[in-house]
This record gives sequence, structure tokens and C-alpha cells, in this order.
Amino acid sequence: MIHRKNSTLGIDNSIFLLISIVAFVLIFPVIDNKMIHDFFVALSYTLVLLSIFSIVEKKSKILIYMIYIAVTANILMFFAKTNAVELVTFSISIITFTIATVVLIKHVATNKNVTSAVIIQAICGYLLIGIIGVLLNGILLGFNENAISFPEVGNKFSSIVYYSFITLTTIGYGEIIPQSVLARSISILIGASGQIYLTVVIALIVGKFLVGKFEK
Repeated sequence: MIHRKNSTLGIDNSIFLLISIVAFVLIFPVIDNKMIHDFFVALSYTLVLLSIFSIVEKKSKILIYMIYIAVTANILMFFAKTNAVELVTFSISIITFTIATVVLIKHVATNKNVTSAVIIQAICGYLLIGIIGVLLNGILLGFNENAISFPEVGNKFSSIVYYSFITLTTIGYGEIIPQSVLARSISILIGASGQIYLTVVIALIVGKFLVGKFEK
């Protein structure tokens, strides 16, 4: 069913996707040096894309092609940072991550038992929605840098990541504020998508757990 072995050295392969997402979201945004920061952000982002191969099914040829295209576009963007290139690259990545999230939900839904692999894949799907939010906000700010007001703390990328994920979790501390109508719409989309995902996935996992407990 899946275009991979279930595990490497006893660890489910989807853990590589989780590690790459965590590195992209938590580790590299805090690097202050701009040149080193830009390089490692591009590297970690590429690793996130490549790690999607760990959950790809044999018949998911569209997703496989999208990963190759997204990686190529990301490399090109590193050398040619223009609004047009960023728009195309981010749009391709949004499609890729959306398909990957659907695949992860499918894996959770079709797996009969609640295993560590199912939990890891469910977490990855949730975090991918956050990255989609980062890309949407990145596209928006590329065309209107005043669409979201950021405090004078840290670099812009880390602020976008932070804002996208606190919106996903519906925490909303209030120090970063969407100013334009489109920015507010994207915020609603990110927050609603995160809550819908949690509702659906938790229901699936709890249902499988109860069924497994009942059968025992």
C-alpha cells in the first residue's frame, strides 16, 4: 500500500517528516545571521518536502511529481527571490502539502489500530496545515507588506511562522494583528482548518481505540 518500508531501524519512517517539520518550525527561525538563516531555512524546507516521500503511496504519482517540482522551485527561489518566483514556489508547495495532509488523514482513517505511527502521522498532518499557513501569509506579505503588523522582535520569517502557528492553535496573543481583509480571511481559514482537522482526526483515533478495546 505504501511506497516505503514501514520502519527504519525499528522507527516508523514518518518520524523523519515530523523531525524535519520541527526543525523548520522551531530551530532554524531563531538563527540571527541572515545568510546562515536563509540557507538553513531553505535547506530545512527542502527536507520537509523530501520527507513527504516517507508517507507516499505507490499510486500517488501526482504527489510524487509535485514533490519534485516543489523542491526544484524552492532551489530556484533561493537564487532568484522575486515576488513572481515566490508566488509560484509557495503555490506549488501549498498544493503539495495539502495533498500530503489528505494522504496522512487517509492513513489514519484506514489503519485498523491506534499505533505510534498513526499518532505521528496525525501530528504531521496538523503541523503541515501550519506550514500551509506560513506559505499563505508569505504570499500575502510578498504583495502587501503592511497586511500584517509585526512587533520589532526577531526576523520576519520567525514572526510569520510564529503568527501562523498561534493562529492554527487559536491562541492569538494579540501582538501580531492582521490588518487587511485578506489577511483576516487567511487567519480564519488557518484557525478553522486546524480545529476541523483536530475534530476529525481525534474522532477517528478515539473511535479506533474504542473499537480495539471492545474487540479485546
